[in-house]
Amino acid sequence: MEWVRPSHKAGRIPLVLAAWCVSTLLFAQPVPSTHFQLDVGFGNESQTSPLFQVSPESNIIYQNGVDRLSGSHMRTALQGTAEWAWSGGVMAALAADATFKRAPGTPGFDFGSISLQPSVNLPIQGATVGMGLNLQGLDVAGQHFRDVAGIQANWTRSDGEHLWGVVVDASTYKHSSDLADMDAVASSVVVLRQIRNPLPGIDGLDFSGIVGREESVRGLGELSNRSAMLTFLVRWSGFGADWSFGRGWRHAVFDDTVFSGEPLRQDRTAMLDLAAQWPLSADQSLRLEFNETQNTSSTRLYDNLYRQFSVTLRTAF
Repeated sequence: MEWVRPSHKAGRIPLVLAAWCVSTLLFAQPVPSTHFQLDVGFGNESQTSPLFQVSPESNIIYQNGVDRLSGSHMRTALQGTAEWAWSGGVMAALAADATFKRAPGTPGFDFGSISLQPSVNLPIQGATVGMGLNLQGLDVAGQHFRDVAGIQANWTRSDGEHLWGVVVDASTYKHSSDLADMDAVASSVVVLRQIRNPLPGIDGLDFSGIVGREESVRGLGELSNRSAMLTFLVRWSGFGADWSFGRGWRHAVFDDTVFSGEPLRQDRTAMLDLAAQWPLSADQSLRLEFNETQNTSSTRLYDNLYRQFSVTLRTAF
């Protein structure tokens, strides 16, 4: 597939479509059903990566040991959805999310994101087909990092117990001038499978497979890759809580390598997530969560181990 660099005029198209979708939803006749969720919590996270120096000849020299970064954070997240339903099963939706994380002792862990996803869905031959936009802004370490503008198409089929789904996404990544080399176009295909009550004691099994392509707008092979990812999640109840355990694996192959003389960069990532959520009332719950992501790369500079433990008070309204 050959990608064409998007022009400034083309970059405005998702914003125009978003404005049209939002205005259409806000002035739609049906009264929307709404749901909001507020998360307030704290946690601790750590990250390790190889120690290295750069020689006068610009060569990477690895040293024994690892560089460690760890610290505590406070996190607040607000999510909301509004849905408009018409006769015949036609539905429009508007989803929004704002997440802010502050780590006073380790500002490198500071993070913020705001996203907006308007969409329209309609039933076709026992399934649901939809089209929508994904607009997102990301801040990392106290600086604006990336703007995302994407178009998504989805197909789902569910009988109330089992679900199949396919999501196709095409997005552009835009950065500030000092990070312009990271500007990219990306595409992905996601296949979802959800099974309710597959075995005694198991409330649900979720599977997903993802293939993707990210290509540097500036033609930089070391920032372009193809990837494949597989995840599963098991859900069950016990000791008064809802539990979940998930694993994921991702393999990315880059078009080139950063340093001459090294093999083509390949990253292998393993992810683990464990969570328990106890209801405190009809609208509030307490959630404990542990996350781990380990990346092993053929370019050792990108080896990384990240861990996080968090406690969150979740309120639905």
